[in-house]
Amino acid sequence: MNQLIQQATAATKQTINTLPLSHELMHRDGAEYTISTDISSELRVATLAYLSIQQEFNRISKAVKNHEKPDIKRIEPFVEALVESIIRNPAAAVWLARLKSKSSYAHRHSISCAILCCVMGRQLALDRKELFQLALSGLLMDIGKLHLPETLLRKSTDLNAEERTEMRRHIEYGLVILEDSYLPSDIIAAVHYHHERFNGCGYPDQLAGTDVPLYARIAGIVDCYDAMTSPRYYATPIPHSEAILKLAGWRARLFQKELVDTFIQAIGLYPPGSLVELTNGEVAVVSDYRAGMGRKPKLTVILDVNKRRLTHKKVISITGKEGTIDIARNLPPDAYNLDPEALF
Repeated sequence: MNQLIQQATAATKQTINTLPLSHELMHRDGAEYTISTDISSELRVATLAYLSIQQEFNRISKAVKNHEKPDIKRIEPFVEALVESIIRNPAAAVWLARLKSKSSYAHRHSISCAILCCVMGRQLALDRKELFQLALSGLLMDIGKLHLPETLLRKSTDLNAEERTEMRRHIEYGLVILEDSYLPSDIIAAVHYHHERFNGCGYPDQLAGTDVPLYARIAGIVDCYDAMTSPRYYATPIPHSEAILKLAGWRARLFQKELVDTFIQAIGLYPPGSLVELTNGEVAVVSDYRAGMGRKPKLTVILDVNKRRLTHKKVISITGKEGTIDIARNLPPDAYNLDPEALF
């Protein structure tokens, strides 16, 4: 019996479809995007879209908890505004996605996933329609958790087998909530399969390779990253750099290698909103990022070498030249009791 199981497992591994990402994208409409605004001006627009989505998502949540069908149409104009902001300059929205709050993790997580899914789509040069669909996919993929008990969502210790089974039912609940909706099949597929993994070890259907729909593969990476870097009831956030290393280690196993690389390229080693400690002991927040900047982001110093708040913030650029100030390490978003939402 064990031999049969091993043979079946080996056969399953051999039949995993792994169509190259470039081949998948050949059949999709592409687009070319350039950064056309600076982060300070774009941040005002992105923040307005973010807050509007947050308000409408609160309405959706109340409807779902009352077992009413949510009105997704109302939130669409604000998602479209967010997508347009990401097209102009993704740095602003990425900054907002990295503002973390334990008390509102579920809502923040959903909006952050919407942003990061869209940013990945932009990096893949997908057209506006697909960016919008990806953003909605990220926003709605965990909507089924609104039907889970609060005690389960807020549990601070490991889940037992029964609780894990119930937690996994959020996918089933999400599909029921969105049943008979006008949403495109790609979005529904993202809700359905965002917990599938590239090597077939995910759920609910143990899909593998490129049998997992593209939006679901993107959403799975984003979901995992944002969870790792967010304060949750059962875990403390890890720095961005650690999360990137974990994702890199899971390439070609849990996640498609090309998509993990795309994610890293899209948000960078030091994404906007990251807290970093400098080689001189000061603490700064990354205040801008552009493709190609590499290890040279613009920083706003907020704590002096003694970790005291500066009266006047100072903006510096990292040059990477020998003997100059450089980034020593990434910090968790709540390092030194800083409130990320009050930094700017």
